[in-house]
Amino acid sequence: MKNYLAIILLVISGIAGGQVLNVNIINIRDLKGQICVAIFRNQSEFASEKTYWETNCPKYKVIGHELKLKILLRPGKYGLSVLDDENGTGRMEYRLFGIPNEGFGFANYIQHGIHKPTFEDFSFMVSENETKNLTVRMKYF
Repeated sequence: MKNYLAIILLVISGIAGGQVLNVNIINIRDLKGQICVAIFRNQSEFASEKTYWETNCPKYKVIGHELKLKILLRPGKYGLSVLDDENGTGRMEYRLFGIPNEGFGFANYIQHGIHKPTFEDFSFMVSENETKNLTVRMKYF
């Protein structure tokens, strides 16, 4: 048996096909707090932090610094971001000069530096009846 826990999350009721995101969140630092997952549909939603869909996962479900999720979506273009919300506020905390105080990551995107990526940097397409595998590598400063 694989050493992970799969969480099935229904994003939208009435999904016709079977579009599945297998999300593997890796490099989670510790077991304090929660993992917050957000899905955006465009740059405007991402810039304003108005999510299309979001969920919070308790850290006791993290095994070996990893959390695996299964998310069902309709076909379309999306971006997925993750926050390691260590203090449980549901929001990113920052240090001096805007440096993130908590871990974060984006689907199939490795963060370089401290600049915020654009939606295009971490967006992906989901086609009808597709199973898509995404990896989110958490980054900490």
